[in-house]
Amino acid sequence: MLIQYPAFRTWQTMQKRSNNSIVALAIGAGLAEREMARSTHTAGVVLAGVAHAERLDVTSADAQRIFRTATEDMTFLAIPQVVALHIELCVGTVKECQRFQGLIAPHNKGPEWWSVPDLAKTVRFSEAETTADHLMKFCVKLRNTIMHGAGKVDDALVKVWSQLPQPAKTRWEDLTGRPFTYARVGALPDLGWREVMAILAVTKESAGEINARIGRLLTREQWAQVIAFDYRDGSRHGRRRFNSWTPGRTVLDQNNTPRPGQERALQRLLGHATTYYRPLGMTPDELRVGRSAIG
Repeated sequence: MLIQYPAFRTWQTMQKRSNNSIVALAIGAGLAEREMARSTHTAGVVLAGVAHAERLDVTSADAQRIFRTATEDMTFLAIPQVVALHIELCVGTVKECQRFQGLIAPHNKGPEWWSVPDLAKTVRFSEAETTADHLMKFCVKLRNTIMHGAGKVDDALVKVWSQLPQPAKTRWEDLTGRPFTYARVGALPDLGWREVMAILAVTKESAGEINARIGRLLTREQWAQVIAFDYRDGSRHGRRRFNSWTPGRTVLDQNNTPRPGQERALQRLLGHATTYYRPLGMTPDELRVGRSAIG
């Protein structure tokens, strides 16, 4: 079983929420379109009681057309959000990995400044580019086009797509059922639900690869510190509990002699490791050293 690095676990929670929200909006638009098709009243009457429905002062036929194109319009909003979540994963990963000397290649900018290309290169950890890496470049460029170019296809976006290795193009077409499609440079591309789902899949594959790369790099001593950082900084009470030296429960040793148990903070740290990092099989001694190392 692959261990989830803390930044990856947080990203998974955020992506799941984003994914569910996008699906919910699409379902809502579909249901509204269906209701409009059944009525001749205005949209406000059909959707009476639904928040903000009164603002849609159009006929049911016009509302039906609006809801039919809503999913396509949402695509241009959803893609930047999905890509932004992945960028946040990369930023969080870099910040966490900077705790361990030698994991992050230095650059000539400020320690808090990372361009997206630098982030992508850094979280590759000197490994060869994968299909997901290549597709992420395309997804980021598509996101930038939407954000800064009113969504219109430009020569730079076409160049990124055309220069993708064939396995990356094939993967994209497997996910979407078509290649990247546009009528001409200077016009909006054909984007829809399947492109959003493809980008969600690409970011998930990329995140999994980043997580696996870190897993191969960290020593057990470093993993013990990761667990300690994760426990200490993961909740409002984590730091107080982390620094507690309250004795634990009395236990019986192999000779049936009572003796003080491990301090309660170490017991909780061991429980955290068992819950989120079980495959590592961290021992109390390893966790004690990890805890001491981060203070």
